[in-house]
Amino acid sequence: MRAPSASLVVVGNEVLSAKVVDENGPWLAERLHQLGVELRAISTVRDRVEEIVEAVRRERPRVGWVITSGGVGPTHDDVTVEAVAAALGRPVRRDQRLAEIYRVIHHRVRGVELPEAGLRMADVPEGTELAGDPTFPTLVCDGVVMLPGVPRFFRYQFDRFAPALGGEPFHLACVFISVVEDQIATALGAVAAAHPGAELGSYPRFDDADHAVKLTVESRSLTEVLSALEALLAVLPPGAVVRITRPGEAAPPG
Repeated sequence: MRAPSASLVVVGNEVLSAKVVDENGPWLAERLHQLGVELRAISTVRDRVEEIVEAVRRERPRVGWVITSGGVGPTHDDVTVEAVAAALGRPVRRDQRLAEIYRVIHHRVRGVELPEAGLRMADVPEGTELAGDPTFPTLVCDGVVMLPGVPRFFRYQFDRFAPALGGEPFHLACVFISVVEDQIATALGAVAAAHPGAELGSYPRFDDADHAVKLTVESRSLTEVLSALEALLAVLPPGAVVRITRPGEAAPPG
């Protein structure tokens, strides 16, 4: 089974030129975290084969899954599939099953036959699996998941494939404190060093919230979270804790 980790490669000149705001990166970060999959990186590249190839080759050895967003349509600047094939060292082949699926979708939505140019969307890296919904499948090839850039379709196809990612839920505890970071930095570092199985975070506020800093303790291991939380509470200054949310409790924003 592949490791429950992923990197996202967002493809599109329109994102880098700010003509389109990327919605897929923030959504996927939250969704992967819910699924217990660690997101290691989000890269944004132009519609250039060599740049996509470089990003996929860089990320693929580091994570269980590389997810791409965009560049899978029928136009000249949709080059993600070609680039993924090059990165994997595979030829591009027309998948007749996928071609028929797109013919059916186009006829249902448009009421006419799919033009020949549209069949370019059925050209995929050799060995590509059609996963998820068989009527609108997710393209997966050797750990690379190729998703559309349109947020509605990106989310739909990702969620139909998500069970294959194999993540375990994260457990989270939050401690809201009234003192500033420099008063607890040394103690926090000591707790983090003593509990490498848990990730400790510190997030200051500079507004009129009822706390100055939100501390988090997170791990896939509930035991690690509870142990680190106990150690953290023991070293905080007396009276510093505003409130605590333990694993399984909904933490307020902030």
